[in-house]
Amino acid sequence: MPDYRTMFDREYIGAWDFAGKDVTLTIVKVEGKTLTSQRGKNLKPVLYFEKTEKGFVCNKTNGKTIATMYGNDTDKWAGKRITLYASTTSAGGEMVECIRVRPQQPK
Repeated sequence: MPDYRTMFDREYIGAWDFAGKDVTLTIVKVEGKTLTSQRGKNLKPVLYFEKTEKGFVCNKTNGKTIATMYGNDTDKWAGKRITLYASTTSAGGEMVECIRVRPQQPK
């Protein structure tokens, strides 16, 4: 059965979109976007991929992982492949779902 969260009209990928599986995608472009959260407005990199409409909001942890594989220049990330997977992290004193990037270049 599909996770109820997959049924909301969302612009960005969520951990629940993976249904417990790793997903390898090819980056098309990276854009800086100002996003609003409970902590206010913040500029974040958003990655877009081939064969998917939703963007991936890239946090600092995932950005460092990608930069280790492909360098700091986000323009050079286009055409590169990364593997995303669902995980958990501590935020606001509770465990929440998140997305992480595997630290190896996919084959």
